[in-house]
Amino acid sequence: MKNAKAGKLVRFHAATILLAIFCALAQAQTSNSAEQYLKRGLARYKSGDLDGAIADFSRAIEVNSRTGEIYKKSVAIQGLVEDKTGNAEYDRVVVADSFNALCYYNRGIAWSARGEADRATGDFDKAIRINPLYVEAYIRRGRCRHSAADLDGAIADYSRAIALDPRSAFAYNNRGIARRAKEDLSGAIGDFDAAISINPGLTEAYVNRGAARCVIGDVAGAIADLDKAIEMNPRNAMAYNNRGKARQLGGDLPAAVADYDHAIRIDPGYALAYANRGLARLLEGKTEQADSDFNR
Repeated sequence: MKNAKAGKLVRFHAATILLAIFCALAQAQTSNSAEQYLKRGLARYKSGDLDGAIADFSRAIEVNSRTGEIYKKSVAIQGLVEDKTGNAEYDRVVVADSFNALCYYNRGIAWSARGEADRATGDFDKAIRINPLYVEAYIRRGRCRHSAADLDGAIADYSRAIALDPRSAFAYNNRGIARRAKEDLSGAIGDFDAAISINPGLTEAYVNRGAARCVIGDVAGAIADLDKAIEMNPRNAMAYNNRGKARQLGGDLPAAVADYDHAIRIDPGYALAYANRGLARLLEGKTEQADSDFNR
């Protein structure tokens, strides 16, 4: 009787080991496949093939979700589910979930590039649910919320990103943009100050602070910021446009028109620069040229 029981126990353990090996092999194949889909999706996104990228990210999520289930079954078979601390198998389940968070994040970026903010927000939501510490996902979701006119939601996301990573210049810069949109110019300038302090090479923060300073009438401060932005990136059409507005506010109409000219040369489709140049020309008394700009 004892030998029979011992034999059954050996067979049970042998079956368990074989099943665990099968799960591990299946996982290895699935994991490699999921990673390949992710890599191809990133390459397709970079080449501008947004539909292909979205399809690959979706496939990576689908394949990797099976990976997580395989690991969970393997863990359950070995009776290790509750023993999470220092457990290699449990850690692999977490890795599988983290991979999905990365895929959702990248698919959200692709949806956003297609102008589908709702779908992008949904994917960033999923990435954050999997990994509540995902700073970049909060920043991206904040941008989507801003584009949907949910400024409070955007600010909340940027603030969460800053709480998680106080050195995130992008989070400060984006929160500054949202605060400016809410007409909180003091808060906006404070955020742009922080972004520049963290990353003095962040051209966009100088452009944004310059624009905010222009609104509060700090012409000299605005021009100084925009000079710096243009020095850093001479192809930044927005910097020239904003400096034109500052110069116009300061009464230097010829210099303002020259800046709008430059912005338009860089970006011939820059409608706001045409409108601003039209207004400057109107103030100069050049009605026909102004009308031409307004009709562009």
